Amino acid sequence: MADEKTFRVNDVDLCVQTFGEPGDPAILLIAGVSSSMDWWEPEFCERLAAGSRFVIRYDHRDTGRSAGYPVGAPGYSGDDLIADAAGVLDVLGVTRAHVVGISMGGAMAQVIALEHPERVASLTLISTSGGPGDPDLPGMTEALQATFADPPQEPDWSDRDAVIDHIVDGCRPYAAPSRPFDEAGVREVATRVVERSSNIEAAMKNHWLIEGSGGWRARLPEIAVPVLVLHGTEDPLFPLPHGRALADEIPDARLLPLEGVGHELPRTAWDVVVPAILWHTSGGWGRQAGVLAAKALAGDDPTGWFERLYAAADAGEVPMPWDREGPREQLREWAASRALTGEGRRALVIGCGLGNDAEYIATLGFDTDAFDISATAIRTARTRHPTSAVRYRTADLFTLPPEWTAAFDLVVEIFTVQALPPSLRDQAITVIRHLPAPGGTLIVIMASRDTAEEAEDGPPWPLTRTEMESFAQDDLSLVHLEELPDPRLWRAEFRRDARP
Repeated sequence: MADEKTFRVNDVDLCVQTFGEPGDPAILLIAGVSSSMDWWEPEFCERLAAGSRFVIRYDHRDTGRSAGYPVGAPGYSGDDLIADAAGVLDVLGVTRAHVVGISMGGAMAQVIALEHPERVASLTLISTSGGPGDPDLPGMTEALQATFADPPQEPDWSDRDAVIDHIVDGCRPYAAPSRPFDEAGVREVATRVVERSSNIEAAMKNHWLIEGSGGWRARLPEIAVPVLVLHGTEDPLFPLPHGRALADEIPDARLLPLEGVGHELPRTAWDVVVPAILWHTSGGWGRQAGVLAAKALAGDDPTGWFERLYAAADAGEVPMPWDREGPREQLREWAASRALTGEGRRALVIGCGLGNDAEYIATLGFDTDAFDISATAIRTARTRHPTSAVRYRTADLFTLPPEWTAAFDLVVEIFTVQALPPSLRDQAITVIRHLPAPGGTLIVIMASRDTAEEAEDGPPWPLTRTEMESFAQDDLSLVHLEELPDPRLWRAEFRRDARP
């Protein structure tokens, strides 16, 4: 967590704070009406940052430590607040961000995606609406209407404790009625809000006086980025149909109802919300693998990213990597073409992941071992195949059991070497070539490239023909090497000489 900093944005001072590393994908958090950055709690931001995100929160004008205006006289419009959000990205050098907005912040996020689409990688819309007040959408609940009809008396704005009580009491009607109100948690945030606000009275009043953008619902089909709609099932201000309408009217949107949540982001919902946002902003497991691999290499831990990626998937933060139905088709085709059977023979599957290739090899009759460096992958494989005869184990390619040397009649290596940085390639190939038994077979399937000089950002780091042929050393011979199209892959078969 970085210290708060004040930046000059659109000729006003805005207070900004970041979490995580600037090189990671950026998440811009936009708070609701009259809300400072404090409502995006530090622990919430840190959990997002732990998923390899650069998290940005900031104080709107008239909130927290950002520029203030006289009570009742905000010198800005809703359009200015929207421009401020883009301006925060500018001062941080962020070209494009995943934008997360709650309530008014969610409305702002929609307009930003429409007016500044080049700045938005995705949207997450929490407790918000594309058409507040529209006749086809339900209005606020009767209980909340009663609160607006008979608002609580204003506090003495110079009385710290009275203002904190006022904020806590103001949050209560927006909470879900089916669960206890988290008064202690809300009071903790409200205390920080009061302590950080330059003018708490202006913060609580001025946003309600500004002119908003309005009228963008008809343009929702123009939003061209992925959208996650998080909406409480008990939202009293914007009942759930508001969230459904957003998900229905934005082309690439999905709704995740938050059970037992009101117009709020309670701590009890973070275990659902944080993984959902991380999943939504991951760009898929391949992109997340690139982020994690770069960090692992920079930290001199070139294989550590495998476990981190599988663990993130296990936590619901990214799609499960290398997840598919059945074995890889290139392996199945090869085995079928040779009428491969394994009765009385042993097989080893390298970097087995979730176990689909290992299970297929076992169905051919092989006594099968399979390993992966990721403990989470192995645990998942065992869970998915509870009655399997495959012996799954967590192991490192570079420290395999010595008894595995020259022990297997079939060794299957698919995509493991290409997932390792080129600096480890020769070492990995050397280990693998010593695993087949005399007379045993090694099948290798890898992404291909033409020359070693081709610039490749990995993972994966595809192999050249020469690198594929380099498996054939000592008494391991190349039987067949072919390049497959769409996707472009090498498939090679090697055989160890039988002992006289």
